[in-house]
Amino acid sequence: MDRYFCDTVELRKAMAEVGLVKIKDLSEKSGVNRNTLGKILNNEELPSAAVMYKLAPVLKLTPTRAGEIFFASSLRNA
Repeated sequence: MDRYFCDTVELRKAMAEVGLVKIKDLSEKSGVNRNTLGKILNNEELPSAAVMYKLAPVLKLTPTRAGEIFFASSLRNA
């Protein structure tokens, strides 16, 4: 069974690419609670579909890049 995770390194890179350094800034732009974003960026929680749909346009993610970030495959089970 495949295991997926959120690639937080790439997520942080995407934030930096659009000039968002702080979780607070991303929260304000996306409308996603900063506590939720903190948990996602600390790999404590996977983003829901609603959160992904809010983050993708703010971070200017193509569908392919969003998939690579939000549905990264775990190599542990490969």
